[in-house]
Amino acid sequence: MSTRSEHQTVPLSVLLKRELASEKIEKPDIIHGQASQSKKGEDFTLLKTECQRVVGDGVSTYSVFGLFDGHNGSAAAIYSKENLLNNVLAAIPPELSRDEWVAALPRALVAGFVKTDIDFQEKARTSGTTVTFVIIEGWVVTVASVGDSRCILESAEGDIYHLSADHRLECNEEERDRITASGGEVGRLNTGGGAEIGPLRCWPGGLCLSRSIGDMDVGEFIVPVPYVKQVKLSTAGGRLIISSDGVWDALSPEMAFDCCRGMPADAAATQVVKEALHVKGLRDDTTSIVIDIQPPEKVPAAPLPPPKKQGKGVFKSMFRKKPSESSSHVDKEYSEPDVVEELFEEGSAMLAERLDAKYPICNVFKLFMCAVCQVEMKPGEGISIHAGSSNAGKLRPWDGPFLCSSCQEKKEAMEGRRGDGSRYSSGSD
Repeated sequence: MSTRSEHQTVPLSVLLKRELASEKIEKPDIIHGQASQSKKGEDFTLLKTECQRVVGDGVSTYSVFGLFDGHNGSAAAIYSKENLLNNVLAAIPPELSRDEWVAALPRALVAGFVKTDIDFQEKARTSGTTVTFVIIEGWVVTVASVGDSRCILESAEGDIYHLSADHRLECNEEERDRITASGGEVGRLNTGGGAEIGPLRCWPGGLCLSRSIGDMDVGEFIVPVPYVKQVKLSTAGGRLIISSDGVWDALSPEMAFDCCRGMPADAAATQVVKEALHVKGLRDDTTSIVIDIQPPEKVPAAPLPPPKKQGKGVFKSMFRKKPSESSSHVDKEYSEPDVVEELFEEGSAMLAERLDAKYPICNVFKLFMCAVCQVEMKPGEGISIHAGSSNAGKLRPWDGPFLCSSCQEKKEAMEGRRGDGSRYSSGSD
């Protein structure tokens, strides 16, 4: 999993206010296409453009794209496709300004993912699903993901950015450490006689992913808390590719972009799937969504500019900051940006860290409403997300957000805690 970038980022409110103040900057055109080849019939997509919400006296539009790669059946993928967006939107207070709405998205996505998981598990269905969920509002792209589907971006300047995390235990050391610290076990399938085969899995259950929605039969160590990244594109735009592991098991990000460069989005999605099948054949459901985010005056089918030649350092520094020689150049730098700006990145599996929010967003969420399932609570019923944490003694009794009892139980299970708040310990502790 990638770590939080160390460079100083530009405040979201500053970027949006400068964008609104500039008459030259308009909302981009969103052109998309999708393609898939089915092996198990467990991949599902959600494509919604021109979604509307009321902002003051006007209406703001945004687009939503989701990829749901089910396993052990398709029930979790179908349920998530039908309910996740509504759960995310329900976690955002009404009547927010545009910059507040965009700033609230990361926390709302966490609440929406967890609520969808809780609601689905109440149906006692045993399937699970990965989710890569993308919300585009203007030039701001927000991505939330659990599992091993991925979303990658190639900016118009030719740089490649990873906007999702891979939660395969085989390649994610942080997730392996989290599971073992909570009392779970990580290992390969034992065929007897000491022989081990296949990828690393979480036991009990044997799932090779550390995060998903559903999977009630594999224990509390598999969590639905998404990795979230939010970026602001330059006004030159870029191309997103959202694909299931059937693509990424065969293609690198560079290969995926190279094979479809110059094609319109619908043809590009078909080409990405075709290229993946050419490399490895149809071993799994293979799905790809391609989204072009481009200036309004640009012809939709026009190819993106060819990328700059990149060295090996392109993945070492995922986000670069444009240098400024003096403060007099700052306004020009951000009103006419030529790089992708990182606004938010967080991958913690702990709900207390993910649902907490700093001013001004902390003051727009209702005090007597569960931060996850949105159920209304009477005064005194809610349990602070900080309950049991090391800094709980420093907080005031009314410091939230608050969870209802059922969501608090889910939080403790996800964080590997017993009912008394203490963590599970392994035999080696």
